[in-house]
Amino acid sequence: MNLLSSLVELGVRARNALYDHGTLRARRLQGPVISIGNLSVGGSGKTPFVILLGELLKARGLKFDILSRGYGRQTRGVALVDPGGSARDFGDEPLLIVRRLHMPLIVGEDRYAAGVFAEANFGPQLHLLDDGFQHRALARDFDIVLVTPDDARDRLLPTGRLREALSSLRRADAVVLTSGASAENFPV
Repeated sequence: MNLLSSLVELGVRARNALYDHGTLRARRLQGPVISIGNLSVGGSGKTPFVILLGELLKARGLKFDILSRGYGRQTRGVALVDPGGSARDFGDEPLLIVRRLHMPLIVGEDRYAAGVFAEANFGPQLHLLDDGFQHRALARDFDIVLVTPDDARDRLLPTGRLREALSSLRRADAVVLTSGASAENFPV
């Protein structure tokens, strides 16, 4: 591991320790939060998984919303995604999700504020937090982390694609192995 990756790991571990020991506190919404995330930047299948989970929840008659940062959008603040809108306003993945699920999807840098907006306007039974594993500022009730075969042999940013070390999987409630990933490669 090079010096820059070591510094990234040190920073991530320090930040996680501050949350783990209560120095930094996560804010809790009224309804339960299910987070879907990963360890690496780039495609691990989060968006298709959010859509699949959303379809399962809809089939069971549950009222939910999706909270997302809205990566790639050029706007700021909390906004309800308009299915007829543009990626410039909401991000491409939120548009894809809302067009498939037809459920409220709220984007915002502050996912807590997005969740408060959802609770005030839609009364969801639960929230799906898209790309939420590293977003520890919002308390969650269940963490689902998707991992790919590449994650097992990758390095931390900036030399690799990992945002956190594999040991962070210990925080997850469920680990989903995608694309032929093998369980023996991940320390859960």
